[in-house]
Amino acid sequence: MEQRPLGASGVSLSVIGLGGYELGPEPDEPPDVGRAVEVIEASRDAGITWLDTSENYLATHNESLIGEALRRVSDEFVVASKVAPGAAITGGGSGFRPEQVHAACRASLTRLGLGCLDVYFLHWPDDSGVPLDETWGAMSELVDQGLVRAVGMSNYTIDDIRRCHAQRPVDVIQTGLSLIDYLEDRPLIAACGELGIAATIYEPVASGILTGKTLDEVRATWTGAWEQSAFYRRLLSPGNGERSIAVADGLRPIAARLHATVAQVAIAWVLQQPGVGAAIAGSRQRRHMIENAGAARLDLSGVTAEIEALIPLGPGLDVSA
Repeated sequence: MEQRPLGASGVSLSVIGLGGYELGPEPDEPPDVGRAVEVIEASRDAGITWLDTSENYLATHNESLIGEALRRVSDEFVVASKVAPGAAITGGGSGFRPEQVHAACRASLTRLGLGCLDVYFLHWPDDSGVPLDETWGAMSELVDQGLVRAVGMSNYTIDDIRRCHAQRPVDVIQTGLSLIDYLEDRPLIAACGELGIAATIYEPVASGILTGKTLDEVRATWTGAWEQSAFYRRLLSPGNGERSIAVADGLRPIAARLHATVAQVAIAWVLQQPGVGAAIAGSRQRRHMIENAGAARLDLSGVTAEIEALIPLGPGLDVSA
């Protein structure tokens, strides 16, 4: 699988990465390390060389599970993790004061069983008043101390990215993008590409919407607190859900002609966007990760316009850019 570099960091990522969040454990289940090992090994055999996690995912339990799984995997994996400024729906965060960033990194390394993180992100912007230049300075110190190889920013504006890039180069960003969501971020992603900053993309299949599932099947996976989330309201609420599925249905005949799956077409479209370095695709099932990896080989050159024509069918997003 093609590898793309992250700036001048020396780190390269396969164009498809394994989303660690889906490996669990959810609050109501014990950690299934054996399943995680199977998914990681299947991903590796399919050419995927890296995985993505965060201290925020499942209140640090995701990092702990992945750390135990990696100890059972023979080959080394590139690992990306994140420090969060505070609590969110999926868990807590250490905070963005410099001493908190340093402590968070060391704690993640302990949970993951690593001596150095390949990639470390600021998970989302802080709103408590910690100056961004101090937080980014702490990230730079982690590189200088040999605890991190590449540093990045997730869910930030282009203005904040430019500010940090002027202080110490930003190696990579992370943001969302799919045919039905985050389309307004395409100019940001392209601008980062012009600065030499790679973009890693989450939710390229819109958390399962662009996979061929029915609307009812997708909604069934987003119950409880998630039904109040911005994601659910944006893409799965009454009216919006039907429009989201209309895009997925429009991909079916295109995928059939390409002898591919709907998910593969959706991921391949993300990979061809200017500035995109890699797409993150997670699953608890080996076969799904093998399928996801196949998107890296898919040629959309003859159907790109047909795919783009489906975007206006989606849930009322601003695609004018």
